[in-house]
Amino acid sequence: MPLDPLLSKILLTSSDQFSCVNETLSIVAMLNVPNVFIRPRDQIEQADREKNKFAHPDGDHLTLLNVFNAYIQNDKNADWCWNHYLNSRALSQANSIREQLIRLLVTQKCNLVSNPTSHPHYYRNIKKAILSGFFMQTALL
Repeated sequence: MPLDPLLSKILLTSSDQFSCVNETLSIVAMLNVPNVFIRPRDQIEQADREKNKFAHPDGDHLTLLNVFNAYIQNDKNADWCWNHYLNSRALSQANSIREQLIRLLVTQKCNLVSNPTSHPHYYRNIKKAILSGFFMQTALL
């Protein structure tokens, strides 16, 4: 795969073990674009409020997933992005990368399966898949 090996591992593990490939595709795509959050100097407070609307208590990766899902739900609208202090060009690029990664996974005969959001281990499986790739960045407290 034309990705950092750690990100490739996330995708393959999410397909084989955790049934969360759609979610990890979005996260990996978002990690491969510039920062999607816009923070103009004269509108810092408003931008931070908008960013907090997407925040997930379990971390930045799931926040990026929330942003990408909201972008798709709002029909990839550039005006919507502007109103929520998001970089529409970066989100569009992430969507394009995600589509390319889907094609790669299909050629690799990976299962493109995901649990429904109502599944009791929905977020836990996503976090485990991410951890499988970023295992070198963990620590024991």
